[in-house]
Amino acid sequence: MNETEKILFHYTSLEGLLGIIESKSIWATNVLYLNDASELNYSIKLLGEENDNLKAKIHVDSKNLGKFSFFNELIENIDKYISHPYPIGFFVCSFSEEKDLLSQWRGYCPKGIGFSVGFNLNKLKACAQESKCSITLCNYNEEDQKGALRKLISEISARYDIDIKKSSWPGPWGEAEQELFVDLLMEFIELAPTFKHPKFEAEKEWRIIVSRNLKSSKFIKSIRFRSGESMIVPYIKIPLPREGDNLIINEIVVGPTHEPKLSKASVEMLLKSKNVKFDEVQYSTIPYRNW
Repeated sequence: MNETEKILFHYTSLEGLLGIIESKSIWATNVLYLNDASELNYSIKLLGEENDNLKAKIHVDSKNLGKFSFFNELIENIDKYISHPYPIGFFVCSFSEEKDLLSQWRGYCPKGIGFSVGFNLNKLKACAQESKCSITLCNYNEEDQKGALRKLISEISARYDIDIKKSSWPGPWGEAEQELFVDLLMEFIELAPTFKHPKFEAEKEWRIIVSRNLKSSKFIKSIRFRSGESMIVPYIKIPLPREGDNLIINEIVVGPTHEPKLSKASVEMLLKSKNVKFDEVQYSTIPYRNW
């Protein structure tokens, strides 16, 4: 299937489907508040390993001690820096090339109430571009991931040699070091949401990624909030494909449920009542289980 025909599916709850149709938009959640916090930890672990490999090749002496300490402090504590409030904001929204995947149903409809909503990839790309964000296929290849992180460390290392005329070590970082720190953090957090553990490759996940400066009052006002399981979760809305004022959905799959026919019928009624342009509503082929 070529890209003009490719459909990506967003797995969501009953409330999520109603929200998509009512608002004609989809939610991108701040990366720090994703359901699976281990995703970011995976990227942090890889970054630490690559930094350790680099340190093993460096002979530390009085000339490069400041640089060595800078990277050591930054990378070994990057999880602390990411977790603290900072003037950066990365928001993501997930899709899959697979419309009927057991692992996704388990994650999004544990009580038998869930849907996968399909949108044309090219139309999603146009929406992402209009919203000044990107959409990309996740990287499941660990060697490629490590290569990208090595490149990032090397580039920041080269910039350290150019920008830092005199190290602040052992005292607090100077202005140039702080700027370098922000750049590394920003570039890492832009890469991290696209890295997934190889064991999840079957999901064939794509992500819309939004990066904004949280110091922008205009952007701050566009952030919305919803209740999570244990805290308030920040998100932003991304407009979805439309024809005129009508939302375009290529396909909806009703997740495993004990009432598939009734669920399919009500979804079709909902779409028609809201003038949504859609091709079809299908049943999941996976037997219902109350996971």
